[in-house]
Amino acid sequence: MLVHIVNKQPNARMCFVCGTHNDLGLKARFYELENAQLLGVFKGLDAHQGYPAHMHGGIIVALLDEVIARAIQIHEPDNWGITSDLSVRYVKPVPLDQTLMVVGKVTRNRRRLFEGEAYMIDESQNILAMVTARYIKRKADEVFADAAKVDEHWLSLADDDDLKSVELPL
Repeated sequence: MLVHIVNKQPNARMCFVCGTHNDLGLKARFYELENAQLLGVFKGLDAHQGYPAHMHGGIIVALLDEVIARAIQIHEPDNWGITSDLSVRYVKPVPLDQTLMVVGKVTRNRRRLFEGEAYMIDESQNILAMVTARYIKRKADEVFADAAKVDEHWLSLADDDDLKSVELPL
């Protein structure tokens, strides 16, 4: 199914998942899709491996968690998702030598909490891992000691390889 991208979300400076200045991070890019889902695109480094040539399970979960936590901002741009609980299912080993994608969405949205689900796919669109999770909604000033400085840490970057649309299995 071809899905069009409607917005690119900002990156942070030092976040492990999306940080542009974190040398050991994943430097994932996140895109809001026309179907109210969020897409994350990244490629793992050798430093991210668990078993040889395969991504560590904790990093897999970090990516899947991030894509759902960010998905709430499609619906409520001022809210952040703080993970309450998460359940993961590893389906296949995750390679380090190719561009991978995570796709997440909000499945239930209440006043103070939301729930979501996400999956990770490889270049052949094989599903590698899936999560379901619950999150507490928080405004920036509830998460950060100095909420006025949040904008200093978020970077809206245009990349030469920014996507315009993507083919997804689900």
